[in-house]
Amino acid sequence: MTSSSQEPPAPDRPGPPEFPGERIELGALAQDTRLDRVGVVVSLDGPAYRLRPVRGGVAWDVRPEHVRPISASDLLREKVRQVNRRSATGLS
Repeated sequence: MTSSSQEPPAPDRPGPPEFPGERIELGALAQDTRLDRVGVVVSLDGPAYRLRPVRGGVAWDVRPEHVRPISASDLLREKVRQVNRRSATGLS
């Protein structure tokens, strides 16, 4: 009598989420190209990045194909946008 000591193949397990291009690290600044917003990467869990506005606020999810690291000019543009938004609403 022969017995097989081979185990059945393991079921396919989903791997980590795919992040096309350069993977952006936690705490880094990134741009949501779909919404044209800049935020801080606060999570990489699941199939999307989670960004939080630079000056705080509600975080939002962004699919990897819509996220890119930001340049110095992108950061300056976001800061000017925030100042203009505060000026338009009368907040300092």
